[in-house]
Amino acid sequence: MNILAPVSSVKEAEQLITHGADELYCGIGLGALKNTPGNTDREIWINRRESGNANIPDLESLSLLVDLAHAQGKKVYLTLNQPGYAQDLYDEILALVREVKRSCQVDAFIVADPGLIRMLIGKEPDIVIHVSSLAGVLNSSAVLFFKKLGVKRVVFPRYLEAETLKKIMDRAGEDLEYEVFILNDGCMFEESYCHVSHQFGGAFCHNPAWRYKLIPPEESGVLETWKLRNLNISGETFERNVEEWKRWQWLGIKNGGGYIGAKYPLGMCGLCTLPEYRDLGITSLKIVGREASLSKKVKSVELLKKILDYQREEHLPDEVRDYARRTKGARMLCRSGYMCYER
Repeated sequence: MNILAPVSSVKEAEQLITHGADELYCGIGLGALKNTPGNTDREIWINRRESGNANIPDLESLSLLVDLAHAQGKKVYLTLNQPGYAQDLYDEILALVREVKRSCQVDAFIVADPGLIRMLIGKEPDIVIHVSSLAGVLNSSAVLFFKKLGVKRVVFPRYLEAETLKKIMDRAGEDLEYEVFILNDGCMFEESYCHVSHQFGGAFCHNPAWRYKLIPPEESGVLETWKLRNLNISGETFERNVEEWKRWQWLGIKNGGGYIGAKYPLGMCGLCTLPEYRDLGITSLKIVGREASLSKKVKSVELLKKILDYQREEHLPDEVRDYARRTKGARMLCRSGYMCYER
């Protein structure tokens, strides 16, 4: 299984490859869309991140990054992963893709929009496309749909259990590559169907000003009364459920406020599922966070490489899981389940 790391500069690429990254993925700034008048970073994001530290600034920098990676036998993937684009942007994106292929020679494009995928493969038959997690590939029918379009890799969304992945992959076949999330950011919703949070100024769910209160039974209707009754039967309370939800949000979604544990970053994690991913034939393990600090990216690569190296020594699955928890250094949080992609 390959370690796939996020990168936003040539300097970062050097560090991440040195520490064990096998593959890199990046976005590019809006300036790459040179021929569309009036575009600003407030009007469109071409890769699910606004212009800034999360993106490679220009094609020249991207070319240098790819040359560096290829010289060391590593691959680079470019994100164009908005769930959908206005159709009048397709020609502009096609022009960008052709220029990237010509001058930068990235190894694949990560794309979510089915219409764009179909157009790109039709116009550039030799293009390599990985279907993004933003496409919502949640079942075998979705995988087979994108396989028919001609994609080479499927990036599965967060939170799919290994048992579900096995059923999907058994039906889809071994001729595709498969990628899963392994470290860092979570998402409160199914990201592929959240068409607001990253479109206008960032993820609103990271800083919600929401307050919760129970609706009096006489106002809540039959369904809500039934739910409240079941809470009472199970010994739970509404307030306890809200507190549990807030704790999960803090630890899993906001990464403990960006806190670094004893040695490694906190946040969502799938390290305990590595034995299952190995048996499934997963191709790549995705570390999340193009906008994260270089320190966090490097520490994440170090942590994942350490667990993979331990697993390659033929340790039993339970030994791998215990080693992962010990190495991450947050055993109590691990036991809580709040940081688990697969709970």
